[in-house]
Amino acid sequence: MKRTVLKAITAVSLALAGAGAGTASADTFRLTIGSGHPADAAIWITTMRDFLAPEIAKRVQQKTGHKIEWVNAYGGSVCKLGECLEAVESGLLDMADLHIAFEPTKLMAHNFPYFVPFGTPDPVIAARSARKVYDTVPELKKILETKYNQIFLAVGVVGNYNLVTTFAWDKVEQLKNRKIAAAGPNIPWLKAVGSIPVQSNLNEAYTSFQTGVYEGWVMFTDATVGFKLHEVAKNYVFTDFGSIANVVIAINKNTWKKLPKAVQDIMLEVGKEYTEVESKAAMEKGQKSVEIMKAAGVSVRSLSDAEKAKWANALSDIPNERTTEINKAGQPGQAVGAYIKALKEAGVKLPRDWAIK
Repeated sequence: MKRTVLKAITAVSLALAGAGAGTASADTFRLTIGSGHPADAAIWITTMRDFLAPEIAKRVQQKTGHKIEWVNAYGGSVCKLGECLEAVESGLLDMADLHIAFEPTKLMAHNFPYFVPFGTPDPVIAARSARKVYDTVPELKKILETKYNQIFLAVGVVGNYNLVTTFAWDKVEQLKNRKIAAAGPNIPWLKAVGSIPVQSNLNEAYTSFQTGVYEGWVMFTDATVGFKLHEVAKNYVFTDFGSIANVVIAINKNTWKKLPKAVQDIMLEVGKEYTEVESKAAMEKGQKSVEIMKAAGVSVRSLSDAEKAKWANALSDIPNERTTEINKAGQPGQAVGAYIKALKEAGVKLPRDWAIK
């Protein structure tokens, strides 16, 4: 009789334990994901919305039983450009594109791709090279975690930077005293040829062109079309400043700690894949954007190799200058040299030997 009762109690206990385990394995995590740029106009955010977020949710449910519910906050609805680092740090957003070009001081070292001008016009090579830097210079991830309360998930790229203007030109001397817009780290490229740089961002570019605030933009093809700049500036010249890995996606550290390790692992896994998916999408959209510009009557041409070399040689020794500056700021200056090394290992031929002294 006792044996029968014990068996019954054991069976009930196991059933209750199983029910409890089933409940624990079906948590729903509601996370807010956002950016300063609009998703439809910016390919790096489009890929974030259409690949990164849904792919994480899909794999989490398939592999763990948990659910991720995303609340979209793109296009500056929660953090405007230059505010997303702080928004993730405070937990206002769980995940966001930090867009490092707007964090020239706090994330100075993370801006390392800007410090190798005329790097590579190929978004895929640029993205892979940048990812290699993040994987071999752990201090970059550590800065995000220890100083800004967030975990690095992914790096992405914007397309090859060139020059869109309201005026025709084919010699670098013709850029002297022209007002040309740029975002922070690429302003030195303009100063080298005597242009008047104007700090700006894409969200205000169209109106600024219309009102004459500036006459040009250092900009890649897909954003030129995505933000309709080709409607107000009819000259696009391929200068091949390079594709820049300025997209960093991070998640709030407090949010991260609440997630099961299996979910964390999936986020890191998909984050690595984002680099490949996004950079290939950037290349494809960039190529399509050239055709759209041509069809709209934009004059699209390439700067001669001689003029490109003239521009590159007019620049100061930016890689070494920035390496020194980053080190003085207590950040990992070796990121610049690591990026140069990664580009060379990928077969990139730089117009100048940007060797770190």
